[in-house]
Amino acid sequence: MARTTTSEAHRAGVRRYYDRNTWKFLLSGSQRAIHRELWGPGVTNRREAVHHAHALVLAELGPDDRRVLDLGCGVGTAALYLAARRPVEVVGVSISPDQIRRAERHAAAAAAGPGPGQVRFAVADFTALPSDLAGVDLAFAIESFVHADPAAAFFREAARVLRPGGTLVVIDDVLAGDASHPRLDDFRSGWHAPSVLSVAEAARLARVVGLELVESRDLSAMQRLSRPRDRLIHLAQPLLRLGRGRSMWADSMVGGDALQACHLGGVLEYRLLRFVRRADHG
Repeated sequence: MARTTTSEAHRAGVRRYYDRNTWKFLLSGSQRAIHRELWGPGVTNRREAVHHAHALVLAELGPDDRRVLDLGCGVGTAALYLAARRPVEVVGVSISPDQIRRAERHAAAAAAGPGPGQVRFAVADFTALPSDLAGVDLAFAIESFVHADPAAAFFREAARVLRPGGTLVVIDDVLAGDASHPRLDDFRSGWHAPSVLSVAEAARLARVVGLELVESRDLSAMQRLSRPRDRLIHLAQPLLRLGRGRSMWADSMVGGDALQACHLGGVLEYRLLRFVRRADHG
């Protein structure tokens, strides 16, 4: 009987995590997105804050870019945002079958509306992408890179599918302070996030496979931390900790509180990293 590797067990855990919890994330979020709101320049309401990460990705599209890959697409909101505004073909992949079913329903509902682009979705692991994916102009990952195991495989696959000169955009949490901070383990375990790396570590892994880091932009100040909901979750930590190991939702709430603590303490930053695939790399 074949043995299950640590990475395989992790990926199965991420799949269960999103299959079981996506509907809960959607209840507590808005605009069918399960990533953080970003209150950037000119943002005046929650809808704009949710879509600000999508707008940042849109701004990275070149005038002739057509093939786009969403690495960890959730329920398809970012892909649909891009396709509604540019004549692109977006492929969204998620390891969660539940998320892909939801993304396909959202895409079907949006099909009758205006929009020059097209979308399709597939259940896939972004550390082992389908072999037929190639020639991608822009790949992006919004709050999904931290789930990669190993991170090197994420960069390897992104480099493989990107055309020479193509762009990879990662918007996620990065390590900026004490790597031994005790709350980091709560975040990693609660959110199934083994790849919490420093910018330098990410750049080193990417460079090995021909991806050059060309921009690192700090978005941390655009977050709204310690909201009333966050304070309630913090107060509930003793009870939530009793449920750890038995409830994935309790694990997630403990991890979310740890994430807040790490940002407030300067251990984590929320950054946009932009990589370009070198033309001189095999």
